[in-house]
Amino acid sequence: MSTGTIYMTPGSGDGGRDIAGSASAPLTAGGGHAGRKSIHQAVQLWLDGHEGQGNACLLAVGIDRLSLFNEAFGAEYADRIIDETGRHLKALAGQSAHVTRIGGDTFGVFVEKMGALDMATIADHMLNGFYEMSLRAEMGPVRVGVSIGGLEIADRKISAQGLLAKAEAALRAAKDQGRGCFVSYAEMAEQGSNYRSMLAIGDNFLKAIKDHRVRLAFQPVVDAKTRAVSFYECLVRIIGENGNLMTAAEFIPAVEELGLARVLDRYTMHLAIQEPGMFPDINLSVNVSNWSLTDPQWLSTVVGALEGRRDVAERLIIEITESTVMQDIKKTAMFIGTLKKLGCRIALDDFGAGYTAFSQLKTLDIDIVKIDGSYVRGITDTEESRLFVRALQSLADGIDIETVGEGAETKGEADLLVGDGVGHIQGFYCGRPSTERLWLSPGHIHREFPIDASLIQAADEIC
Repeated sequence: MSTGTIYMTPGSGDGGRDIAGSASAPLTAGGGHAGRKSIHQAVQLWLDGHEGQGNACLLAVGIDRLSLFNEAFGAEYADRIIDETGRHLKALAGQSAHVTRIGGDTFGVFVEKMGALDMATIADHMLNGFYEMSLRAEMGPVRVGVSIGGLEIADRKISAQGLLAKAEAALRAAKDQGRGCFVSYAEMAEQGSNYRSMLAIGDNFLKAIKDHRVRLAFQPVVDAKTRAVSFYECLVRIIGENGNLMTAAEFIPAVEELGLARVLDRYTMHLAIQEPGMFPDINLSVNVSNWSLTDPQWLSTVVGALEGRRDVAERLIIEITESTVMQDIKKTAMFIGTLKKLGCRIALDDFGAGYTAFSQLKTLDIDIVKIDGSYVRGITDTEESRLFVRALQSLADGIDIETVGEGAETKGEADLLVGDGVGHIQGFYCGRPSTERLWLSPGHIHREFPIDASLIQAADEIC
């Protein structure tokens, strides 16, 4: 390793000093096995002799993208960055901290006297310390960033080696989150538990499809004046192995996070298309996720299922969210155009939660706007919400778009929506979702949704 030194100086000053030899001795931080042994010993000494003396913290600090400096300026330059990073860390951590290089581009920092500070404050101080400093290279000032992972040491039953392994795991998580940040091991462990739960839900969802336990649940959307059913929204439920129903809120977030939304969309669309074919007097709406909106395969599947069946397509409403529209308006317009040629209508769900302009609704040829439930719930008590609903309804009337007030739970809320001219109402006051075909009378042979050929075919096609 070269004995030359890179000085890190405030970036707001002269841009840093030139790379040059220095009489000041570099930090004797060690490296690799020797460095790890050094910090293990320091931590273990504290564990053995400081019972009841408060908490300490152990940090793993990694230089961000050191390989880029190595490729741009050479190994000698990268080695100098490592040396100076150790010096700077020592200055930031204070004389009582133990700072040592534990491998490649990584340093261990053991702070046994935290005082009134917490670990996040110490880590933030270090991150800012590097952000405010720069190196001067031949091409000008260069900033060196770091990522930090760490844990507060409260449990003295864990070995020094185990503690350092946890700090390094948190450092890897910080780099995975984009670098230049701090992640605590406790936060990472909690996230790991959430991931395990999410994976279990995803597995249960796929198994439920194969076992034909994923069902449509129909919620009525009624005419605001006559209270006759205008259409039913197709929601999704899972019948658990114990026979209990799982609502969408219990599995949809995990399904979306795991990239299974397209699987769910294809399955529910297949089932929904069967219903108008069997029952010529009903109209249904089906939700489509952001992912399917940009999936040519999903659109091709729908076109194949509805082509030449305009009588079915005209009784299907495809619901897309406002956030979906804003992601790519041009692509959304193409998607909508294809579906409308088949005969489908298009509804914009959760309107008001985002920033879609009414001019865009007209351009996209939207048929129905569903007013976000956050404006409907409590409309009897919140003047701002009622003013929003009135303004939206006035604009919808001007461009000939139907409206649905979502989330109406009381008679008072429903009556206000009627008074403000909203065309349709949806919510528990008008009817709860049911896995039974609500348009058929109780006791009808087809009222319950059986495990029939359509379910089996849908599961086989998806899985």
